[in-house]
Formats: sequence, C-alpha cells, structure tokens
Amino acid sequence: MLKTVFLLLMTGTSVFWPIFMAVPLDGPVPATILVREDGKGITNGVALDSFFRQLAAIESRSRLRPIRIMQYGDSHTKADLFTGAVRKNLQRDFPGDFPRLVKSTSYGPMSADTKTLVYQPLGINGARAKRLRDMSESADFLRSVSQSRPDLIVIAYGTNEVTDGDWTVDSYSRMLVGIITRLRSAAPEASFLIIGPPDRTVPGSGGWTSAVRMPLLLEAQHRAAILAAAAFWSEYDAMGGAGSMNAWVARGLGRFDHVHFTAVGYGKLAGLFYDDLMNAYRSGRSSASESGNNLDLRVMRGVPLTSKKSN
Repeated sequence: MLKTVFLLLMTGTSVFWPIFMAVPLDGPVPATILVREDGKGITNGVALDSFFRQLAAIESRSRLRPIRIMQYGDSHTKADLFTGAVRKNLQRDFPGDFPRLVKSTSYGPMSADTKTLVYQPLGINGARAKRLRDMSESADFLRSVSQSRPDLIVIAYGTNEVTDGDWTVDSYSRMLVGIITRLRSAAPEASFLIIGPPDRTVPGSGGWTSAVRMPLLLEAQHRAAILAAAAFWSEYDAMGGAGSMNAWVARGLGRFDHVHFTAVGYGKLAGLFYDDLMNAYRSGRSSASESGNNLDLRVMRGVPLTSKKSN
C-alpha cells in the first residue's frame, strides 16, 4: 500500500509548498530525502503547528483545558533534568495562575485540572525505541494515551541502541513511523517531535571516540520524522557533533561515563533545545500573522490542499 508523503520545505522566512512522494511502507525507505530546516535547529517545525497554536492560546488566556506534553525516552528522560529544565523555562515564559506547570511520571491518564500544564517525563533506564513500539501495540496503552489527550508527544531514544547491531536505517525508520502512526491514531490532535540522542563516546585504543553508528541512527530518526509528519531536533548536533561529549565532560557538563550529563549539563542542553523551540514558535506565529492564516497540518497528514506560493 502506498502512502503519499508531503514534505514542506521553507525558502526565506515564510514560503512553503508540498512535494509529493509515494513511499511503500513495506519497502525500503528512500535513500535520499531532501529537506531544508524550517527553524533554527528544528527540522520540519511546521509539524509542531498544532502544539504552537495551543501555546498561543495559553498566552491569550483562551485555552480552557490544560496543555499536556508526554515525553517517552530512556534514562535521559527519566532523570527529569532535561525535561525539568524545559518545564522551568516554560514556567518563566508562560507565567500566571493559568497555567501552572507540574511534573507527572504516571503512564495513566491525568485527572482533569484546568489550572495545570502537565509535562510527563516517561523515561525508563536502558530503554530503546523498540520498548515504545511494543507498548504502542497494546490496546490498553493506546487507550490511556487517548484518555490523556496530549498536545505534544516527544520521542527521545537512541543512546542505548546506537551501539547495537540489530537495526538498519530502513528498519529503524520504519519502526518509528509505525510508533507514531499508532500513537497518532490514539491522539489525532497531538503534534509529534523526535529528539535525537546526544553524542556518546566509547573507549578504544585511540581514546574516547563517538559511537560509529550515531550518524546512521540520526539519519533514521530524521527520515522517520519527515515520513511521519513529525518535527526533529538533534541533541548530537546541538552539543557540537562527533566527539563533543569529550568536551562536555572536560567542562564538567558530561559525566565520566561519557553517556550522561551533570545537572548543569542537562540544563545547558535543555537551554539549547528551548531556544530552538521558541525560535520556531515565534517564527511560526510571525509567519502566520503575515499571511493571515495559520499553517495547516492537514497537508502534512496527506489531505491535498491548494498551496499558494509567494515571493
């Protein structure tokens, strides 16, 4: 079965147009997908448009139910140092009694509370994306996701499986697309964001060097984001690319296992992410204001619309 994939590319500051591609879901992922970044660090940022609209509604005090963010991941997520720093930044920039930001680590649906913005760091130590794949195949799990009504679902894996040899770019991409497809069936209004893992260096005869499969893993995640109408942000690129973990360790930002970060390091990484997220948010709001219309995610989800180009 063929699925039509619409890729939105940006030129300048506000021009988008669809490109049509037929991708067999049971065949190999195309070797090359041409995508230009539409935000400073956020690839395919238009996929966050629905979430950004809800942030705008919070700013205007017109939102009547809490925003819900759910992040699935590994130990980086479980520690709640990265997510906690993002939560504090949101609290700083979206202040007031409504919303009030709280942490929840429960996998079950959240209770209705119109005075909270819920951010759930749902991390498991040692987890790989295939754990979320297995979870997403459970009807009970999808039902709980549906009941939570998330506005943003973040998928943040890769640190553990980057040293595994049981995946290819094609198979990993297809797995992530399947995960997002199932989660979207349970939460059709949610935006999706894949966060690529940070640099991970491993010891060898030449010292600590970056995991050799990291570029392939990031390529797989990037492809999956485009194919599944999700945004993508790379911790690896944000922190400096290959070998950057060594520099972060030397500066007291990374731990001596060359996998995890200190609290200060997680805060630094979260700040880089948050700056890129807010740049994409403000840019999207500005572009929507200039055009008179918000970007329409129906294009990303395969509903043909007439796209008007401008210069």
